[in-house]
Amino acid sequence: MRIAAILAARDEADHIGPVLGGLKSFDLHRVLVVDDGSTDRTGAVAASHGAEVLRLEPGQGGGKGQAMRAGIARLRPDDFDFYLFLDADGQHDPADLQQFLDHLATHPDADFVIGSRFQDRAKIPAKRWRTNALGTWTLGRIAGVTWEDSQSGFRLIRKKVLDRLDLRSTGFAIEMEIAMKASDWKLRWAHVPIRAIYLPGPPRSHFRGVMDTWLIAWESLKC
Repeated sequence: MRIAAILAARDEADHIGPVLGGLKSFDLHRVLVVDDGSTDRTGAVAASHGAEVLRLEPGQGGGKGQAMRAGIARLRPDDFDFYLFLDADGQHDPADLQQFLDHLATHPDADFVIGSRFQDRAKIPAKRWRTNALGTWTLGRIAGVTWEDSQSGFRLIRKKVLDRLDLRSTGFAIEMEIAMKASDWKLRWAHVPIRAIYLPGPPRSHFRGVMDTWLIAWESLKC
């Protein structure tokens, strides 16, 4: 089973090193960091840890969704089995990739495996929990799929599934767009438990809760 990882990163020089270091214990086919116009040493740090780096210059990128789409386009011609997506900001523990691999070892037909932080609910800020729960419930009802954590940035997706999706999001709603559009196919969905990590300091997410949940739902329904 060959897995190619994509990490979208902007100004994550202080966090991306440990994330990439944690992935080194796994035999990944490729590790691609998409440097989305960083003004710090994100790209250099990623390269020093052995990752491939795709640089989007300021003005060329358009946010997390644009960076992920650029990464997918770069890797699509290659031959492998699964895309791995993992946030570069240290809010996921790369060691939890073992949970995904363990699941695939017993369920090799899984198509879309999402890391669920909900067993760590006590560690999730209340506002983020409510927003995530609302988005997950709303989009699940529309899509007809039961999800636990639709906004999780830690997921494995079978390549032949993702390559046929027409993705358009440029911002952080990309995870929900992928899940919504993948729900049009008869897939084998799964959730595995992962840690919820929230670093000290002000929230770094720009998600606008109810507004962005409905916007991405509407965009997905139009396509």
